[in-house]
Amino acid sequence: MTYPKTIVSLTSIAALFVAACGSAALPVEQLTEAKSTVRAAQEAGAQGTPQAQLHLKMANDELASAQKAIDEDDGDRARLLLNQAQADADLSLALARGSADKEAAQTAQAKIVDLSKQAQ
Repeated sequence: MTYPKTIVSLTSIAALFVAACGSAALPVEQLTEAKSTVRAAQEAGAQGTPQAQLHLKMANDELASAQKAIDEDDGDRARLLLNQAQADADLSLALARGSADKEAAQTAQAKIVDLSKQAQ
């Protein structure tokens, strides 16, 4: 093997090693973000809306599985589970907020009806 081929081979091996180590990093920031969204959904009242509650449960289950994958140093599986958990938590939050907004709109509509009756 000639000197240039050796350098190319060693450089290729080093690049593969760096790429492999970089992709195996554990998604701690992603875990924190998903947990934060789950908390936000809970605070928005997801337990009071059946669909929001379902997606909140799914997000919590996926978070537990992701934590297990992180503990087992399976970063790829953890990232996949955290993506799913984030999507379910986002949906739960949106459904909970939508339900709260709908209730507020119905309350406002009822007040408008009452005020219009009083004005007559």
